[in-house]
Amino acid sequence: MAATVSFVPNDPLASGGPPVRSVSAGNYPPGDIAKFDVQPSAKPGTYDPLTPEFDYWQTKLALIGGLRTWKTLTGSFLGRWWGDQQALPVLTDAGDDLNAFYNRSSLQFFSHGYGGVTVHSAESVDVVVHEQGHALLDAIRSDFFDVPFIEVGALHEAFGDCNAILNAFEDRATREAVIVASPDLSGNQFVESLAEQLGDAIRREYGPDSVETGALRHALNTFRWVDPTGLPSWAPADQLAGEVHSFARVFVGAFYDTIRNIYAGGASGQANLRTASRTAGKLLVAAVRTVPAAPDTFSGVGQRMVQADITANAGVNAKAVTDAFEAHGMTLAAPVMSLLVPLGPRKRRGATGELRERLGVPQGTRVDVHEVDSDTHGTIGHVTAYRPVPLDAEGLQGVNIMVPGVARVQLARRGGDITGVLGDVSPATGDAERQARAFARTLVASGDIRVSTRVTRARRIAPPPAVAPPKRTASNEIRVVAGEPTVVRVGFSSRR
Repeated sequence: MAATVSFVPNDPLASGGPPVRSVSAGNYPPGDIAKFDVQPSAKPGTYDPLTPEFDYWQTKLALIGGLRTWKTLTGSFLGRWWGDQQALPVLTDAGDDLNAFYNRSSLQFFSHGYGGVTVHSAESVDVVVHEQGHALLDAIRSDFFDVPFIEVGALHEAFGDCNAILNAFEDRATREAVIVASPDLSGNQFVESLAEQLGDAIRREYGPDSVETGALRHALNTFRWVDPTGLPSWAPADQLAGEVHSFARVFVGAFYDTIRNIYAGGASGQANLRTASRTAGKLLVAAVRTVPAAPDTFSGVGQRMVQADITANAGVNAKAVTDAFEAHGMTLAAPVMSLLVPLGPRKRRGATGELRERLGVPQGTRVDVHEVDSDTHGTIGHVTAYRPVPLDAEGLQGVNIMVPGVARVQLARRGGDITGVLGDVSPATGDAERQARAFARTLVASGDIRVSTRVTRARRIAPPPAVAPPKRTASNEIRVVAGEPTVVRVGFSSRR
């Protein structure tokens, strides 16, 4: 008889969700695929929550479920994580914090005690699969990682929440319980309520303005898109701010409404809910593969979801997508085929010279080309090239931020020559600089930036202004880049 372990299928505080289960002690799918190395490990058995052994199996089984969900959406398991890593380390207790973190070298989960109650973020499937979502997106769109735009960072956070929702709807008992709680998905329930236990702990420790009522975040929401650079850097959780976790809720709301709209267009019941979730998930993955890393990323993804549906499903779900995004303040332009515009000599070296001019960066600047496959253009490349901009006006004297110019190009084949530009080129000037400065202000206001010890030893750089207490696990750090102190992303966390 196979060994069994206890598994909580959603969040420890999920109200109305399936109860704890006794399940087989599963392992990763076979083959040469991207996997995880959860630490510390434990033999199968029945363990109490808040123990290292329980955390090991809870985290591992959640991650295995996330891998299987990815295969369902894409047709195959992921081959490697960022940096050609096959086994990404996972630390189930990385220290004292109310958070979780992805930093390209690992997934990290934390524990924290308050008032005699202890919370382990590794015990929430919502939290675990959210962080897994960062790793998945980084593997297919590594060019997003360093882009200092609020909307690009918010898309990364939104993708983590969408990944948690898609994973939850792969479970039949979960779908049945959701339909009982809200037959048309219009009411609050435990799937759209994300990371309830972590949210409860943060609310108790930091007050009612720190998180939404009943969850860390709600996918069922009415937040509407506005230019994030005009929002306050911080606001109570029932309002929208420019901080990436706060602003991500606009996209998550549009995506969840896409699932709702697709579901409403079919028969009622758990089977159709699974179909609706998978359909929306496939459109999302197709869209994030091809969207440029430009400031207007949310509507760019929505538009490409419509295009992907036209290609894959003859546009049956296009209205479901457009209505969902419209409800959150984003009117999607009609899908158009990007025309190929020839670019210099048809070889990489000659083309990049002209690209630098159009990207607004000096000649000699490094140009990175991230390759993906698209249904409409074959192999395309997402191009990024950065220029430094000083942040003295943002209170970070002597510190730069790297502002990207971005473009999409068509490649003759994998690793082949650039044959031309697809769509508009977004230069590393003007609006891009404005976006990056706004992003830097949100980091300062939320305490989400720290100074590397190497910088403090080598340069007399003042710490960021004490607008907010510094986070234990900051997503950005001031490091020396090309001889200058520079804001650099180091990872993504689960909360603001």
